[in-house]
Amino acid sequence: MKDFDNYSKELLKITPTLRFIFGKRDKQTLSHYENSLSDDYINQVNLILDKYRKTKDVELQIEIYLNDLNLYYKLYLLLFESQANFILMFDYMNEEVYPKNETYKQSRIKDFDVYLSSIIARAKEGLKLKITYPKVIIKKFMEQIKSNDKYKSLYQFIKKDYYPHCRNEIGMCYLPNGKEMYKKVIKESIGFSDLTPEEIHQTGLSVIKNRIVGGDIYNSKEELFNDCLYYADHIYKTVINKYFHYQMKKPFVIREMADELTDTFPLAYFDATENKVFINLSYYKEVNKSDTYSLFMHECMHYYHFEFMKFYKVPKYKIYLYSNTALVEGFAHYMEIYCENYDDDNNRYSLLRKLRLVLDTGINYYGWTYKQGLDYMNKYLPAKKIDNINEVDRCICTPGQSLSYLIGKLHIIKLRDKYLKDGGNIKDFHQELLTDGLASFKTIDKKFSDYSSI
Repeated sequence: MKDFDNYSKELLKITPTLRFIFGKRDKQTLSHYENSLSDDYINQVNLILDKYRKTKDVELQIEIYLNDLNLYYKLYLLLFESQANFILMFDYMNEEVYPKNETYKQSRIKDFDVYLSSIIARAKEGLKLKITYPKVIIKKFMEQIKSNDKYKSLYQFIKKDYYPHCRNEIGMCYLPNGKEMYKKVIKESIGFSDLTPEEIHQTGLSVIKNRIVGGDIYNSKEELFNDCLYYADHIYKTVINKYFHYQMKKPFVIREMADELTDTFPLAYFDATENKVFINLSYYKEVNKSDTYSLFMHECMHYYHFEFMKFYKVPKYKIYLYSNTALVEGFAHYMEIYCENYDDDNNRYSLLRKLRLVLDTGINYYGWTYKQGLDYMNKYLPAKKIDNINEVDRCICTPGQSLSYLIGKLHIIKLRDKYLKDGGNIKDFHQELLTDGLASFKTIDKKFSDYSSI
């Protein structure tokens, strides 16, 4: 709708990283970072959104809700770890498309230094309000940044003044108003459906059937990479033609992840800016050969999803500003069921998404300890010791995000089954599902409801 379009244009004026993602390459974009933790930036965003308080646009209503949530619960006090890393990684991953302009680079470095000062100020504010990270996470963060000169001032502050006063408990429920905060935070991750933490926890428990052990793992990085290339080619040539109207003109681009990123990044990820799938080959000893197809279906479907939206000229604000993580991750996870010989009960990645429902709610709503969370993961996926640690850390640092995969998948399956029962076909269903960008399930549900009433 027009309101969200207007809002996005105003937001672009004050947000250089968003301008970059939107494809703009002017001086403002290339020479600056926004200081998203500063009072000035937060106030500017709030003033822009205040103009649209009476909007009828559901997606903009959601944007206003999320902004109000951030301000009311002061969630920005729990963002510095992820945002500081995001800016450095954003710079690193996009250095190929940044112009080799030393003036622009020095300007970004200066902005980053100012941003670090804001991180320290917000951390001090968090200490006063007892809104802090858990010690277990901050200890790991210090290890990540201690050898990076860019973080020197932040490291010294955290080591001396912040870490000693951080909380020992790990869940969001231990923060002031933590349980209520968690209930509201997860709404974004589940596409604004109405599930409660209790319902999500029980859903997870009900779908977990068995423990998975053993399996045939890879002997080398090359062996894993070759399988990834094979499955990407198969998905491009066979799967897309079978389930979608839109056919990509070029195959998926698959690349090995840079060594500098392997310690902090997952096994695979799709980068929408570079339009590539990156593989973390350092994990080859933990990857089971029988699961590689579904893993790659997931990442290739992220790739296809963005190519689809670009081909149909979906407005960029519907791609990069709409907030339905459950559609992004849920759709990719949903497409895994179309792998030939797929067995949902004996697939490690499927089991992982089920475990996340229990783990995330267990930690952030029911107050699990770190040991409880890790023991739970190791019970069902005993061969993935490193991955399991990362999963627990993920639920602590980004509460609710890991719920999006399975909750989104289940919601999409429900929509699909109703659509097919009413006489539609699978290609048409996927076409309609993806044409509104990353809209919430509130918008998508209404769309499919309108179809069924015709």
